[in-house]
Amino acid sequence: MKSFLRFLGNVGIIIIAFIGYSFIQWMYVIPNKTALPIWNEVGIGIITVMAIWAMFALYKYQLKQENNWDFNEKPHWNAQRIFIAIGMFFLMTILQIAFIQLFAKGGVTSHNQQELNKISSLANPIYNVLLVIVAPICEEIIFRGMFFNTFFPIENKWTKVLGVLASGFVFGFMHDPTFSKFIYLYWMMGSILAWTYVLTKDLRYSIIAHMLNNLLPFL
Repeated sequence: MKSFLRFLGNVGIIIIAFIGYSFIQWMYVIPNKTALPIWNEVGIGIITVMAIWAMFALYKYQLKQENNWDFNEKPHWNAQRIFIAIGMFFLMTILQIAFIQLFAKGGVTSHNQQELNKISSLANPIYNVLLVIVAPICEEIIFRGMFFNTFFPIENKWTKVLGVLASGFVFGFMHDPTFSKFIYLYWMMGSILAWTYVLTKDLRYSIIAHMLNNLLPFL
C-alpha cells in the first residue's frame, strides 16, 4: 500500500511538473519579435529559474523517498561522464542524419519541427533560450528523472532496458503524437538521452547532451 501511494504521489508530481513546464513555454512565446523591456526579460528569467528549481526540488524529493539506482549522488562532475554526454550527442547527431537521408529526404520535417520553425520565425529571439536551455532542463527532469523515479524505481537489467525504451517512447510520443514516421526519430533520441541518464546516474549529463542537440541547428 505504501508503494502504491508513493507511485500515485509521483504521478501527481509529474502532472505538476508538466503544468509548470507548459506555463514556462507559454511565457516564452512572445509574438512578432516584440522588443521586450529589460524588466520583462528579467522577470521571465526569475520565474524560469524558480520554476526549474521547484521541479528539481520535486525530483530530489522523489529520490529521498526511494533511490535504488543511486541517482544524483555526489560528486556530480567528472571527465568520464562529460565524455559520455558528448559521445551520446554525437551518436544522436549521426543517427538523425542517417534517418533524414533514409526516410526524410527533400527537406521533409516532422509536424513538431514545423511548428517550432513557425513559432521561431514569428517569436521574439528569447524563444531560442527556451529551445536551447530551458526545454532540455525541464524535459530531462520530467522524461528521465521523474519518469524513472515513478515507473522504474528499482534498478536491474530489465528495468534498464525497459526504462530506456519506455522513456524514449514517451518522449517520442510527446514530440510526435500523430504517430508519423518521425516518432521513431524522437524515440531514438529519447532512448539515447535515457541511456545517458542511466549510465551517468545524473541528470546533468543528459541535459548537456540534450542542450547540444538543440543548439546544433543554430550553429
